[in-house]
Amino acid sequence: MDEEIERTLHINREVKLYRIPPRPASTGHISGNWRVADQIFAGRLRVLARGSYAEVRLEDGSTGELFAVCPFTPETQAVAIEPAVDSSRNFVLRVEDPATRRHAFLGLGFAERGEAFDFNAALDDHARQCQRDKILAQGPPAAALAAGSSSSSGGSSSAAAAARPVAMDPALASLYRDPGDLSLREGQTIRINVHHGASKPGGFLSRAAGGSGSFTAQLPGPAVGSSSSGGGGGSSKGLLPPAILPPPPVPQQAYPGGVLSSPGAAAAAPAPAAVTVASSEENWAKFD
Repeated sequence: MDEEIERTLHINREVKLYRIPPRPASTGHISGNWRVADQIFAGRLRVLARGSYAEVRLEDGSTGELFAVCPFTPETQAVAIEPAVDSSRNFVLRVEDPATRRHAFLGLGFAERGEAFDFNAALDDHARQCQRDKILAQGPPAAALAAGSSSSSGGSSSAAAAARPVAMDPALASLYRDPGDLSLREGQTIRINVHHGASKPGGFLSRAAGGSGSFTAQLPGPAVGSSSSGGGGGSSKGLLPPAILPPPPVPQQAYPGGVLSSPGAAAAAPAPAAVTVASSEENWAKFD
């Protein structure tokens, strides 16, 4: 235990401790019976863990002076920390004097339900971590069942589930045995026989003639040489796709001036200049 690292599991800045009446025999502790006048402490709460051993420390918030300590392990958590039956914000702690080993039961109260939930979750996480450490110490076969056992336990029953031993099925344990070195030795070879099944007629991939083991692609589409005359009695006589037709030509349009061109070319070409013939003898042409 001296080699374990001390970990802080949870810290709460403000909690209250109460002097509580004895626990009823038929039911659990009822926080509604706690009186405000019986409050004996208000300060900080810390949960520390070292290995499987953990403590709930109640300290002064300003000086850090220890007021009370509640030691527990996953096996004794249900007795050392007991939730109240009528409120999720209150618990009962079994505090112990480290010198005399005398103990007493005190009521612990949180201001908010969220703070109490975080405190309870820290305790459950510690119990699950201890269970995982115990399983890993037993070896890989026991670690295989860690996920199943942890998922089935939840809430306050997680501490009890962590204490239950894990039994390994012999058939499952055989899967974790060391198979040894499975690599090929020098000179060893592996022979693989590939079975070529019969090709399905009309499939996308059909076996090529000749039995060489290669495959050829059969393209879908109407076959060449099919006839649609005679009431649709044509038959498919080939596997080649139909010929790809060229795109239709761009329609030509006639424009004034006797120019045949496409609409785009006509829009880009400038309009011809108007020609005016003079009535003189020289027959000169004048361009406007």
